Amino acid sequence: MSTETPQALTPVVSLVWGEAKDGTYFAQMTVSGLTSEDQARAAMDHMQRLFCGAEQEPIQ
Repeated sequence: MSTETPQALTPVVSLVWGEAKDGTYFAQMTVSGLTSEDQARAAMDHMQRLFCGAEQEPIQ
């Protein structure tokens, strides 16, 4: 039996860019390692404020 204490996950931000099938390009940011829906929603709200301001509502 293992006596190791599980370490808390640390959120990780991943960035990727690429070319879509229609020839346009995209940039994508993913935050992984979140432990709750509340954390995911908070991350989404924060990124929306940073990158979109009041331009648009988040897509659910």
